[in-house]
Amino acid sequence: MVSRLARMFALLFAALTLSACMGGTPISDYSDRSVVYGWVDLSQAAGNKVVGGTIRAYNMPADKNLYPSGYMKFGEGYIFYHVGIAPGPIKLNTLSTMTCVGLCGNVVNVYDFGAQGSDVAAANVRGKGVYYLGSYALKTRRGLFFAPRDFTVSRANGPSRRQMLEAILKEAPDQQKPLIQQAINRL
Repeated sequence: MVSRLARMFALLFAALTLSACMGGTPISDYSDRSVVYGWVDLSQAAGNKVVGGTIRAYNMPADKNLYPSGYMKFGEGYIFYHVGIAPGPIKLNTLSTMTCVGLCGNVVNVYDFGAQGSDVAAANVRGKGVYYLGSYALKTRRGLFFAPRDFTVSRANGPSRRQMLEAILKEAPDQQKPLIQQAINRL
């Protein structure tokens, strides 16, 4: 009886976990969608590998205003991007990192850029296009004994826009590749 109950609990837990990961509606029409991207240096941050992130859209209802961010290792940092942003004001909302040396640890550091108050990795997407959100360096500051850590964000010299867009082009859906290629050609 206990093993059957444990098995049912495990199946329920797996189903809930999978349903939580399947957020959002897949984008099928890119006719008014834009590409946004930026770069982050983690050399002075807690964590050396990006494992997630979100971009907030301020003109959307609260239950639909977070886009999961794509990310890829690039140079000494990571590119974060999304290839299907709807028009309106947007901002990098969170960036999640882990420390990995061979294997990854079990601590996820979530850098929350806040909904208000700064223009870090923010843009007003006015129409279909490619929008650069900037290159930044994160620096974790130690807290007191039981106090949480905080962080600072500063502008950084990252890879060129062309290099980043060429990397994103390889991962982009076919509908957005011409838009990205046009932006590369203009650089």
